[in-house]
Amino acid sequence: MARPAPAAEACAGPSGRAPMDSPPQRCRRSAPGSSLVRTLAAVVVVACLPLQAVAWDGWTVGRATFYGYDGGATIHQGSCMYGGLPNYMVSTGMDIAALSDTAPDYSGSCGRCYEVMCNPASFSDGYGNWMDRSGACYEGGRVIVTITDTCPCYYPSNEYSNKRWCCGDMQHMDLSQEAFSKIGNTGMGVIGIKYRQVECPGGFHASPRKATWDFPAGSS
Repeated sequence: MARPAPAAEACAGPSGRAPMDSPPQRCRRSAPGSSLVRTLAAVVVVACLPLQAVAWDGWTVGRATFYGYDGGATIHQGSCMYGGLPNYMVSTGMDIAALSDTAPDYSGSCGRCYEVMCNPASFSDGYGNWMDRSGACYEGGRVIVTITDTCPCYYPSNEYSNKRWCCGDMQHMDLSQEAFSKIGNTGMGVIGIKYRQVECPGGFHASPRKATWDFPAGSS
């Protein structure tokens, strides 16, 4: 993948990419009482949820980087072991993604398809650096991707970048450059996204790699 600008350096490594998990936020709860108090309490609880828990109409909010042409990891070396792309097992062709191994839906994710759309937004990376990506989206841009790879939180050979993106502070996908370029400006390096699981255009093809205790994303 083309190396993004320093402010949005994407992950690299033959088995994955990048996000990060923030500690749970504590919310002061209002005591039971009037309906107004209960309503305000509900608003406070929602406001204190981590960003990755917020979704609209089945869409999950997150961010995305891209990879594939940086001289390191390529989309043909994904941890799900689908091999060189395109091929018959991946019906979305070169439109693929690596899902963070901290994501709640990581287990069994190989071969799953998601519809991804760019979301004009501002957000931070795993180190707390604030980024404005409100102007990074292509209007109406959407793409369906297949999960063929992993964005590991812990990846010693690319520790800074993987901790920056893949450790759960916000839901994260590392898209192929082909997929990313259909929904947003690659010059920005990282964009806000919304995504939801959908049926794969050519049907589901189980991962050649089986699920194990240390790789739960594989097929059962």
